[in-house]
Amino acid sequence: MIIKFDALSKPGGRKNNEDFTAAAVSNKCGCYLVADGLGGHRGGDIASRTACESIISAFQASPGSSVEHLSGYLQAAGLELEKKQQEYGFVDAIKTTLVILLIGRNGATWAHIGDSRLYYFKRCKLEFQTRDHSLTQKLVDLGEIAEEEMRNHEDRNQLFSVFDSADISCFSLLNKIVDIEKGDAFLLCSDGFWEYVLEVDMERLLFDHQQPDRWLEEMEKILLQRVELGHDNYSALAVMVG
Repeated sequence: MIIKFDALSKPGGRKNNEDFTAAAVSNKCGCYLVADGLGGHRGGDIASRTACESIISAFQASPGSSVEHLSGYLQAAGLELEKKQQEYGFVDAIKTTLVILLIGRNGATWAHIGDSRLYYFKRCKLEFQTRDHSLTQKLVDLGEIAEEEMRNHEDRNQLFSVFDSADISCFSLLNKIVDIEKGDAFLLCSDGFWEYVLEVDMERLLFDHQQPDRWLEEMEKILLQRVELGHDNYSALAVMVG
């Protein structure tokens, strides 16, 4: 099994980029991450970078792709976030969303918190997507708004859960290993990306472009055609199984 990946992370219409992406491969396992630091708090960029770099460090020290590895990496990163809060004096401010994908010889597992998402594709069709920890997701679940209304809803940035400590109980963890096969693909992205790139766009462009860099390039073109001035940071990481 050959895994190919590529990533992009741009400030968009903002001065600073509080998103962060990271990836590492070791011992025939891969670890892939996208984080979006909370811009309404001081230290969003510190939070996203700390979370990703801490997870990569824990992964490289003990590479694996089990559910236990996944939980361990998140707890290690949570401890580092707590240290940063004390170091900078931002006790309640260093927070981030996060989505993590682990791939190994036995398959894949993943986790997320906040509104950074993972999309899983089989045969270029969307097989699974994570559910946001947000007010708009709850409104969808209650049937008060349609799913397509989430992208433009006035409360779309209100989150119920974010990553800021070693308590990972608010994460949505898959808690199992999913079999993967040649042709499968994953997209990890922040809300600044998925708000403008629709799921049908992802599927269509995946069918046309079977290389992660080209898939990302074509999706970014669509995003840039739709954004408004001052739009959010946007990040995405594409992983393809070959």
